[in-house]
Amino acid sequence: MTIEEIALPKAASALVSRLLPDRQHHVGRTVSSPFSDIVQQGGAEQPGSERHNNTMSHKRMRFCLKSTLLFVIAIGLSAAFAQRSTRPDSIVVFAPHPDDEVIGCAGIILQALARGARVKVVAITSGDGFPAAAAGVAHKPVDQVGPDDFLALSRFRQMQSRTALGILGGKADDLIVLGYPDGDLGNLYKSTDDKVIRQPFTKKDETYASIENDYHTFMHGKPAAYQRSSVLGDLVELLTTLQPTEIYVTDETDGHIDHRAAFWFVRDAAKQVGYGGAFYTYLVHGLPAWPFPTGVTPNLPFESRKVDGEVAPRGLPWPPPRRVPLTPVQAQRKLRSIQAHDIPVVGMPQHQSEMESFVKSEEVFWTPRK
Repeated sequence: MTIEEIALPKAASALVSRLLPDRQHHVGRTVSSPFSDIVQQGGAEQPGSERHNNTMSHKRMRFCLKSTLLFVIAIGLSAAFAQRSTRPDSIVVFAPHPDDEVIGCAGIILQALARGARVKVVAITSGDGFPAAAAGVAHKPVDQVGPDDFLALSRFRQMQSRTALGILGGKADDLIVLGYPDGDLGNLYKSTDDKVIRQPFTKKDETYASIENDYHTFMHGKPAAYQRSSVLGDLVELLTTLQPTEIYVTDETDGHIDHRAAFWFVRDAAKQVGYGGAFYTYLVHGLPAWPFPTGVTPNLPFESRKVDGEVAPRGLPWPPPRRVPLTPVQAQRKLRSIQAHDIPVVGMPQHQSEMESFVKSEEVFWTPRK
């Protein structure tokens, strides 16, 4: 931090004006001064002479100026560090696929943006590995979709995420797409030799995004290979750059392998950077079934129930350690953001209603086990 970067308090500026004559406190440029001719002419000065007295007065003035500047700098630094310690919240929501962010965290996003926090949604995959959805978007039978149809699905889902984020008050650049392969996050995480994976649907083996540059291309000028180290490297870089105070990611008990792998990757990246902020998980594919009650119920909280003798959701404490209330208006905004992700999924007519069942009077979160 340089002196020029410090916004000096008004009181300090006023003090400078009071202690220093108008023609003397212009630091950093030559000014007219009654002492200028001393430097130019040189020569010995006799004690008690007018020139000697003027010189002594000049020295006292310079000492006063230096002391004042040190005082002002101290005040400015204190103000700067105080401002830094009270910076706004910075929240990052990690979504394995485009739509998970609003299913689990629409209320968190909405409330954070409303109070002035910085919010970034990070879509880890391109959302290009859902054959029934690709068929619905392409108006084809599932067994006839090809790579171009999966790429079209990717673009469709990323546009939906941007629209949904706008409904919650976010901007287009609040969405970051890493562009890793949908359906293969688990394979990437479990890879022991860091081999490059080729996505079976798009036939791609490097990151991409359809509505903007993927993160790695934007930052480094070229895409990243579908490798374990690439995913972890991008996440480490993001956490280091964004310095979030809160992060959210799907829980490791989630029934979808991409959701579990998203948790493992984010957890490992957080450990690598020494992340010390709040770390929360949310559940989408809870087992053996989730959520309860079913349907859009904005006036009811989430519930734990027994399904075939097993307590749902499996593997998580109930009640959850964090429950964030939503007002009816906020619940309605969440519903609209989920509806922005409506996709005609072939053979799954209940798909949209299942997503809308996450509209409750609250959102629930867990903290990872140590």
